[in-house]
Amino acid sequence: MMKRRFIPGLIFALFLYPVAVSGITQATKYTNIGNIALTVTNFGMIGNGFRVSINRQPLPSFEYPIHSKTEHLYRAGLWVGGITVNGDTLVTTGVVDATGASAGSEGFEFYPTEAIDDTIIERSTLLTSPAYTPDAVSEQDYIATYYDYIHPVIHHTPLGLKVIQRSYAWSYSYADDFVIISFTIINDRSDRTAIQGVYIGMYAELVTANREYWGDQFNTAAMFQHKRLFYDDTLHMVYEHNDGTDTLADFTTGGIKLLGVKLNGQPIQPDTISFNWWAWQDMAGSVDDIMRYALMANGERDPDVDDEYVSIHGYPDPIPMISFGPIPSLNYGDSLTVVFAFVGGENTPHLYTNASWAQRAYDANYILPAPPPSPRLVCMPDSHRVILYWDSSPEHVPDPNTHQEDFEGYRIYRRSADDTNWVMIAQFDIPDTLGFNTGLPDTVPPPHGFENDTFAWYKFEDIGVRDGFTYAYAITSYDRGNPELGLESLESSKRVNEAQVVPGTPPAASPDVRVGVYPNPYKLKAVWDKDDVYGRMIRFYNLPKNCRIYIYNLAGDLVKTIEHHSDVTGEEPWNLITDKNQEIATGLYIFVVKDLDSGHIQRGRFLVIK
Repeated sequence: MMKRRFIPGLIFALFLYPVAVSGITQATKYTNIGNIALTVTNFGMIGNGFRVSINRQPLPSFEYPIHSKTEHLYRAGLWVGGITVNGDTLVTTGVVDATGASAGSEGFEFYPTEAIDDTIIERSTLLTSPAYTPDAVSEQDYIATYYDYIHPVIHHTPLGLKVIQRSYAWSYSYADDFVIISFTIINDRSDRTAIQGVYIGMYAELVTANREYWGDQFNTAAMFQHKRLFYDDTLHMVYEHNDGTDTLADFTTGGIKLLGVKLNGQPIQPDTISFNWWAWQDMAGSVDDIMRYALMANGERDPDVDDEYVSIHGYPDPIPMISFGPIPSLNYGDSLTVVFAFVGGENTPHLYTNASWAQRAYDANYILPAPPPSPRLVCMPDSHRVILYWDSSPEHVPDPNTHQEDFEGYRIYRRSADDTNWVMIAQFDIPDTLGFNTGLPDTVPPPHGFENDTFAWYKFEDIGVRDGFTYAYAITSYDRGNPELGLESLESSKRVNEAQVVPGTPPAASPDVRVGVYPNPYKLKAVWDKDDVYGRMIRFYNLPKNCRIYIYNLAGDLVKTIEHHSDVTGEEPWNLITDKNQEIATGLYIFVVKDLDSGHIQRGRFLVIK
């Protein structure tokens, strides 16, 4: 019988972002370098159960495509089962059927320690990334370590496991629709005995749902009743898509594929790979280890939950698991590395294509054809224009797959802050037999802060943009392609160096330049306003580099003080909210601007009509 799902207004135990318990930090992060925003944690759970947020803004669980608000995973987690030398059958679970989730609670039995290296560590192969290290595998590695014996859990006897979890993500056009997660499971038993008959399972509640489509019904029983579940026996991949009810999700789909297994670094082929599913809450915390172990070891392949199945049997709200084994013996100190790919697709054929690339990435030990990296980008706003500077660092970076330099050119993109669609506004291509052969722009002195840089710098001016509006810019690098692998020209991701900027007046050069406000009068709303009380905006312009703005009502009451410090722009926005966090009323206001360097003072007025 199907159980009732989460009801808005009820409060459950859940993990926060991050939360410290007894000095131990439960941390979460999510990938954002590619086209999937996938939450990883340092206590064995993948995804976040749709309940983690910052400032009331939900964080993605398995959002694909990124920024689409379409989720594909409630949560997932590792199950490890085995038999001790005393004959005890034990299973440690990272996730079970439950509405809440907290490390160290029943069914969520992995836990980090107090050690600093047991938080989530980020690494990157990108030379421009603050997380760059030669030890990185992908453009965005997340590494976490956790255990099943650190924290006592009611009704749970630990196997004595240490798990090192590594996730890998890329921005490449052929590799940005999957995230690979590797689990290295180590026998760390205090009695130094072997674990026999080891089975591994990946629990995953896949569900496709768009937050905007479901609104207040998101994460309720109604939303979960539209899952369609499929399993590919050859690829060892489970995937799910909506039955068509969620029109904003279209036919996007998310899946999990087993990529490979290694014992002490050597590839092995499990004797059995099982696919099972059950109705939600049938595997809640009260289910014992013997039943869980039997499930992973049954060698069965359950039917797909497609439209035909539902029409005959009714809707079961299925929770799937891929499991495999047995590994006859995991001796003390032995490591078992299990690797899965979390894959997205615009439709089922696209999912299969992406799953194939994930397998190729694993088989190639993650040495992938790559575009040249994106350059460093500096954006300088000015009135009705934005000046872009970028460096030449991508031009001599060899492809990690071919070890050949194959840089071809740069592309410059712009979009407005409210638009997800990029527009290419310029392209520069080295003069050879490929591409546009426009040549690269002339080099210029580097921007402020990069005077001692060893790379050459280029400059481009985007003119005709509107003051006060927010724009995003990105500059990508692209290569000549790799025909041997069937790859056309590869281009770096716009997400790597995307920068937002607001064009406007530069800092005032002298006290004779008058400070002003626009729009003045402010009537109801400005054209750049957002649809909420904090989204309204007026802008002060021609400000000195370092100044303080005082805003008074006609009664002489000080309603707002604003600090402005910038060598780049002479503009400063104000959201019409007072220092006491109140909306200002209709009326005439007086502003006073004090130049903190010279002491010079200017005064002015503006009118607000609401």
